[in-house]
Amino acid sequence: MKRLTLSPVFAALALAGAVNLAHAANVEVQWQDPAKFSDMRASNESQSRFEQRTMNTLTGFFQEEAAKLPEGQTLRITVNNVDLAGEVEYFHRAHPFGVRVVRRVYSPSMTLSYELLDADKAVVSAGDARLRDVGFDLSTLHSLNRGPLLYEGRLVKDWMRKTFESTAS
Repeated sequence: MKRLTLSPVFAALALAGAVNLAHAANVEVQWQDPAKFSDMRASNESQSRFEQRTMNTLTGFFQEEAAKLPEGQTLRITVNNVDLAGEVEYFHRAHPFGVRVVRRVYSPSMTLSYELLDADKAVVSAGDARLRDVGFDLSTLHSLNRGPLLYEGRLVKDWMRKTFESTAS
């Protein structure tokens, strides 16, 4: 019988992550009709799989930043529109089903509504927001991180930091 053994470093990292999540605010993200979003088009996979993967990744960015909010708070976000960085272009010989090409004119943007509730479910802050980064391609971020949706992730992180920095613990 094979036993699974965790290295001390991995165990410490797992525990640190669990502790961090234990002190995080609860996040509820709803997606308002993704089929009508400005640009959440797939290129080399099924549209439904791409949408689900994109929504999961963006939800993860919200959750990561909500870990900085006080325990007991609930952040409710309704994403009303998404326009990913770049555009899917179909006239590339090596990519007959399209490829997402990122150019300066295709900046990422998102519109959303939010409510931040305290532990007693009283509204701490609420509003509508339009997130946009027209200078998204001027950062050195792209050379440091090549993960999925890096421009949109920075968009979410910047908005969360600016919007909730006074309520963060």
